[in-house]
Amino acid sequence: MAALTVVDDRTQHVRDAEPPGRPDLAVVRRRRRWPMVIAGFVVVLVLAAMLGAAIFHTQLAERQLEIDALGARVQAERDRYDGLRSEIASKRNPQVLAAKARELGLTRAEQPRFVEVDKWALAIQLAAAGPVTDTLAEVMVGADPLDQFREIKSLSAGRP
Repeated sequence: MAALTVVDDRTQHVRDAEPPGRPDLAVVRRRRRWPMVIAGFVVVLVLAAMLGAAIFHTQLAERQLEIDALGARVQAERDRYDGLRSEIASKRNPQVLAAKARELGLTRAEQPRFVEVDKWALAIQLAAAGPVTDTLAEVMVGADPLDQFREIKSLSAGRP
């Protein structure tokens, strides 16, 4: 049997050299590795769960900040809307309207007078205002102006 020895990065073959005092061989029980594998798997699983919880918590906090910012914007717009409604209400006040009318030189009519509108002028105005639906045409057929006003207001659902 030949053996190799390494000397200064060079190999030399040594023949007929047997190791002195060869130890007796004994059967050794194999160590079970599956508990270590399971423990490693559990550690990796716990670390992954902790990392996932940290990521989830970060995402949750970011979403909450976005929701809070959106809520603040909604509240600001509601406050702005309330301010505009208050401004419109003050401008629609009958006393304010009467004062403005006096400034412009308008006076109250002593006898109301209804003007008959040409049907072509009405058709042009309706066409300029948008599409004419059958319900709007039905409203215009009625004779009483007050009933026409009520019908138009009910169709517009309070829109100006």
